[in-house]
Parts: sequence; C-alpha cells; structure tokens
Amino acid sequence: MGTIASTLFIAAAIFFSLRVATVTRTRIATLLTREHTVADAAMLMSRVALSRVDIVGALQVEGRAPSAAAQRAFRSADVLRRRQLGKIERVVAAEHLTGAAAALRLYGSVDRVLRREIAEPMFAGQLAPSDEIEESIRVLSEVEGNYERSITLDLARREDALDAQIKGTIDSAIYLRSLWLLGFGVLALGINLYSARLYRQLADERTVTKILQRAFISSFVPLPNCEIGSAYKSADAHAAVGGDLFDVYRLSNELALILIADVSGKGVDAAVITAFVKFTVRGIALRRRDPAQILSEFNVAFGQTVENPYLFVSMFVGILDTRKGELIYASAGHDSAFVRHGRDVRQLSVTGPVLGVMVEPYDTKSVIFDDGDCLVLSTDGLTEARSRAGELLGEDGAMEIIARAPEEPQRLADFVINCIRERSGGRLRDDVAILAVRVHVRDDHLA
Repeated sequence: MGTIASTLFIAAAIFFSLRVATVTRTRIATLLTREHTVADAAMLMSRVALSRVDIVGALQVEGRAPSAAAQRAFRSADVLRRRQLGKIERVVAAEHLTGAAAALRLYGSVDRVLRREIAEPMFAGQLAPSDEIEESIRVLSEVEGNYERSITLDLARREDALDAQIKGTIDSAIYLRSLWLLGFGVLALGINLYSARLYRQLADERTVTKILQRAFISSFVPLPNCEIGSAYKSADAHAAVGGDLFDVYRLSNELALILIADVSGKGVDAAVITAFVKFTVRGIALRRRDPAQILSEFNVAFGQTVENPYLFVSMFVGILDTRKGELIYASAGHDSAFVRHGRDVRQLSVTGPVLGVMVEPYDTKSVIFDDGDCLVLSTDGLTEARSRAGELLGEDGAMEIIARAPEEPQRLADFVINCIRERSGGRLRDDVAILAVRVHVRDDHLA
C-alpha cells in the first residue's frame, strides 16, 4: 500500500507540475498575443494621424474651390482612416478600454461634423472656402488630434500592463518551480527539466526569429560613388522581434535598388515574411525601374500570397542612379525617410498607403543629390522610440539626431542607434533598422 500510495502521490505531483507548466505557457502565449495586438493598434493610430493630415491638407485650399485632385486625396485618405479606425475599435472593444472607446466615439462625432458640414458641402459647391472655414477645419483637426493622443496613451498603458502581467507570470512560474525543486528533490528536478523545455520553446522562437531577421538584413555590394552604412538594434529581451528589413541591391553598373520595409506583427511569422518581401521586390526591380510600379505589383503579390488580413507592410523603394546622383522613389506609408544636406535634414514625403490594406496607385518622386548628401532611412522604431517619461521621439526628434550625426554613413547609423538607446534608458520597445547612403556626385556625369 505504501508503494502504491507513494506512486500515486508522485504521479499526482507530476501531473500537477506539468499542468502548472502548461497553463503558464498558455497564459504567457495569450498575453503575448494580446500585447502584440495592442501594439499594432497603437501603430495604426499613428497612421490615422497621418491620414488626418492628408484630409486636412485636401480641405485647406487657401480660398479656392477644391480641385478634383484634392477631392480624390480627401476620399482616399478618408477611406483609409475609416478602415484603420475599424481595426482599432475592435482591439479597444476586446481589451475593454472604456476611455479609448469613449474617445473613439467622440472622434467619430467630430469626423462626421468635418465631413458633413464642411467637406461634402465644399465638394458639392455649396460652401465657399473662407478664413472662417479654414479656422473651423484647423480647430476640428486639433480636437481630433487630442482624441488620437488620448487613444494612443490608453493603448500604451494597456501594453505596459500586459508586459507587467507577462513578467509577473514568468516570475510566478519561476517561484513555483523553485518550490517544487525544494519539496521533491530529484523528482522536482525532472519536472523542472520538462518545464524548462516548455519555456525554452518561447526563447527558441525568438532566437530563430533573430537569426531569420539578421539573414535578411543585407550585406552590401559596394556601389560606385557611394558610401553605405547600416545598423540594427532589436528590442529588449522580453519583446518579440518584428519584421524590419533593408536592402541595397545592384541592378546594373549605374543603378541600384534601395529598400527599407517594416512588416506589421511580431515573431517568426513577421520575420519569415521579410524573406518574401526582399526577394519579391528584387525580382520585380530586375524587370521594372519605376518604384511606383514596383510597389503596385508587390501589393498585388502580397495580397495573393499572405493570408493573414491583419498583416501589412510599410515600404520605401528607390532606384538610385549612382552616376547622376539621382534617386527616384515611392513610399508606401513609410515616413521615416530623410535626406541630409550638410547639417540640414528634410523628410521625404509618403506617396501612397501602406501595402496590404487596399489596392491604390502610387506616385513616384525624385531627389537630385548634391555631392556629399546622405539618404537616411529607418523603420518606425526610430520615430516611435520613447523616452524614460514615455514621450515619442517623432519625426522632428529623428531629424535633429540625424543633423547632429557624423558625416560617414556607418558612424551616422551607429550614432542614431546610440542616441535612442540612451534616450530610452537602454530599453527599446521596437526593433530599429537604419540604412544610410552617402552620394558623391562627379562633375563628369554632365559631359
């Protein structure tokens, strides 16, 4: 009986320990999924702000009737913003964020006023532009901006709370594991090995993701008349790795593909998709030299290949003529693109929406470099880096750092990474990738 009782006791102990380990792993996985979803919603909120800027820009016509192009820009930005807000509303409802939900409702009320009482009458010719109308648009936009910041703050607080829950769950699991070691000796050691294997799977997933991601952060073939520098810094140890990617690919003796992209989501799935992004864009660029066509063709391929409707990609694609010092580019919702001329830095404009959301045409723009100008591209981990107080760096802060950076591209990239690490106290919320290309223009290309 004693042997049977001991066996039953040991079996019960093993079952309980395994059950605790499995439940803990499941809870951590669930919390991670929620944290990633909230983080993606916060990122979408920043895209909503960009759409609002586009909408206001289409309405502020300085006393003239809105053009057909302005109307198209308004409707395109309005459709994109509604889709983004729909996704955010689902996350807010799932997380029971009452403050953010109330802000979203008020945001919708202000948006309806802007659309029904100003935009639609203006486009129908029933409301003439005036200083009073311009002031109303500005005030309504500021109100929407306040609600955007309130919603973003609620999402950031929930993300921090989920992160604390994850850490607390892990700490509790470690504590319970130590008790089993103390209470059951060798038996607990065996149970600990099993539990450790379960936890190791989470760490292994992150390791595999990092290996995949670093494999897709290219080493560069030298380009004539160019210096190239790059840097990559992953988020802190508790955060899942994202889908950051950059590439410099020589297309001919004089032309090179310049690419940077950020895949939404975290973990192995996002990292694997970077392979699809890199090699699909390369393949298209070998056939086409128009960045807008490259983005449009990739957008179709992405929609046909990736089945997850919540994944999207922001991307900057440029074709650099290394002899002329000319860059033609198109940007799919990727606003972290800058040109440095001496100590002056300017931001390159976005030419279309992010990829994977809708099928929209993209515009192509060009940049003529002076000798020594530097193209600086980054993923949104730069502009969305937070200080210890939780303040976002933003585009202005990023440009200020780039302006102070050394001229040599590799030192510039390293300098930017070090600055945001110091600003955040060494704890980054998101991965950051930096690509810097300094162009030397020779006078003989005009001959």
